Amino acid sequence: MVRCFSSLLTLAILLWGLVPTAWATGPLGPEIRFFSRSGQDPEDDLAYFRGHLGILRPTFTDNRLYAAYRIMLGGRFSEAQAKQLLARCCDAPETPFDAVTSWNDLRKRVPGVPRAKEATSFRQRPEDMRIFDVSCFPNAYRNSAATLRARIADHGANNPLVREWVIGQDAVLLNCYEDSSLPEELPPNAPAWLKADLAYQIAATYFYRLDYTRAGQLFAEIGRDASSPWQKTARYLVARCAVHAAIEDKTPKLIADAQQAIDALATDPQLVDYRADAPKLASLLTFATRPQERARELERALLAPELPAALAVDLRDFLLLERTGTRNTDLGAWIYDIDVLSTSGREQDLAAAKADALGRWREQRNLPWLVAALMHLSPGDEDVAAAIAASRAIEAGSPAYYTLAWHRLRLLIGENKQEDARAELDQILDGRPLPEGVENLMRYHRMKLARDLDEFARFALRRGEFVMYPPDPRTKLDATALPLKSSTSYPYDFGPALKWRTELFQPNPRYFDTDGTAAMSFVMPLSLMARVAQSDRLPPNMQRDVALAVWTRAVLLDDAEIANSVTPTVARHFPQFGAGWRAYQSAATPQQKKIEAALLLLRLPGASPWLSSGLGYPYVRDQIGLVATRWWERGDADNQAVPGAPDDVTLCDDCALPLQFAPPAFLTSSDSDRARNEVARLRQLPGAPAYLGAIIIAWANAQPRDPRVPEALHFVVRATRYGEMNTETSKAAYLLLHNRYRRNPWTSKTPLWFTAPRDE
Repeated sequence: MVRCFSSLLTLAILLWGLVPTAWATGPLGPEIRFFSRSGQDPEDDLAYFRGHLGILRPTFTDNRLYAAYRIMLGGRFSEAQAKQLLARCCDAPETPFDAVTSWNDLRKRVPGVPRAKEATSFRQRPEDMRIFDVSCFPNAYRNSAATLRARIADHGANNPLVREWVIGQDAVLLNCYEDSSLPEELPPNAPAWLKADLAYQIAATYFYRLDYTRAGQLFAEIGRDASSPWQKTARYLVARCAVHAAIEDKTPKLIADAQQAIDALATDPQLVDYRADAPKLASLLTFATRPQERARELERALLAPELPAALAVDLRDFLLLERTGTRNTDLGAWIYDIDVLSTSGREQDLAAAKADALGRWREQRNLPWLVAALMHLSPGDEDVAAAIAASRAIEAGSPAYYTLAWHRLRLLIGENKQEDARAELDQILDGRPLPEGVENLMRYHRMKLARDLDEFARFALRRGEFVMYPPDPRTKLDATALPLKSSTSYPYDFGPALKWRTELFQPNPRYFDTDGTAAMSFVMPLSLMARVAQSDRLPPNMQRDVALAVWTRAVLLDDAEIANSVTPTVARHFPQFGAGWRAYQSAATPQQKKIEAALLLLRLPGASPWLSSGLGYPYVRDQIGLVATRWWERGDADNQAVPGAPDDVTLCDDCALPLQFAPPAFLTSSDSDRARNEVARLRQLPGAPAYLGAIIIAWANAQPRDPRVPEALHFVVRATRYGEMNTETSKAAYLLLHNRYRRNPWTSKTPLWFTAPRDE
């Protein structure tokens, strides 16, 4: 039944998916985040609305961008207002499917009611009308259930007339999906209540058919019937029909008729219960028929000293009006011009947004448009010098300070003013404590300017801000602030990936981000990587991972000198393999070193010559976890940055920040050439199972009596199961083990060999 007004726009948002993106559920496992993509803060999400904006990014939700704009102009938010903006808009009392279920469950209480005809989808409307036609779902079902409860209470569920009422209401609801028949006529001797209900059902049917003219006529007739229990509701719905008709056709007469109906609703002394809906209908009418006017009204309300009570609703309506880039308002233009930076493949829109942002900054010279201008500017643009000068005049206490500083430094570096940028970065990083996300993004700039290996290690290390995907029951976010608490419980397989990492339970755990690992893996020669592995700046967790990667790379490149030099460091982190490390160091020939190294690497599924950012391999390095890439694969290098074209490599695809990879400044052309040669050699090698399997199988054939051979063959087969599958290697190791060592315990532990999918 059509009865009460719901916030049509906000319900439409729920139905058509126009809500801010929630934090995504996890992929394979938890991840360290060095700065938030969306702006959400698992530690204190309200801090942003108190003016701690950090470094603004286009990936922030539009609610956050609006808040930033208001704050930069001197506006404020109360805690309650901030929570409105953080909440899912706009507090629908129940989901649509709950309403349908409630109706279906209730109608089953009436005996003799036939099974309701099922419909698969709602009637389609033109896209520009969809957000206004939400009366059917869920209100129709919710109000139908409420009316049926009343009829059962008055007349009993077993009353045949109640059954007829339900059958008639089923016919009404079918019109939500497609034009269907009207409820059947009643006999002349039907009771007055059922006749009144039928008249209302027929009017509602036309309303659900979107025939607002006929529905309005029928509701008007009911509104003139003083004996009808639906009289007041029908008179209210006359205004609803008039508004919908005006929204659909937008003729001057229909708009005037709708406004007249709204005015009548607002002044009718008998419709006090519906009077509060008059301004809502007026707003809806203006929204649909005079969008520019409504956008300007909403902008004034959203930037006024006293914010509207329904802040989230008004903001959502405003964003719906401005989302297409019409730029009816300054606020709408600012949000759109920044939003565009987060999209790809829209070069024309991006160029228009840049021109608009720069034009408005030149004209207005205010803080929001200075921020937008700097975000759009590229090195070499005409306005760079003026924008940099203007940004320097902004005090450190400004909510926009870090955003301006980061983009100013980006432009300085891009224009080869490294000394200026380095001096300013050192002042920022050595000054007052910075939020983790801000500090880490500043370190991204500073690492590129590193003058030596020590500075590289210092600035490549980043403080983890939070762990993504483990949910926090306190904040209801799919992210947990650091340090973790020992009492925390973890879903899925997250426990084995997190609980062993002692650094996560201590303040300021540090890791390498993608820029640091890409620099070491692709543009830094092995000799310099070895010095990083032995640097005192590395915390134990990172020294373990860097030393293991360097040792693995040295083994694969047959660089025994460097492998020997880092063996004490890596052995210190894996004392359980002490005999293996000693055997490697004492091996007399290159071939024996290969064998001893292969025996060690087969026990270390976390080993790879390529460094990973953040947590890297999720589990203890000598354990095979539920999910992860174990060892290294043939295509690992192809999936990462290409050192020959650093300007084309974006370090973070979902950040909407210009985070392009750049080799650290201290690296020489000779360093780059050596690194390029080493990477090329690594690219030619097979994945770990095939590479290690070939060494072990050859050794087993040459030294069949070595007591370590059966165990090694077992580990080769295991590697082909959990690492990059290689049918030939798996089968060869399996057959050698079973044919030559039939009674060995390791043979019984190896019941199968494994076929790669491409070989099946």
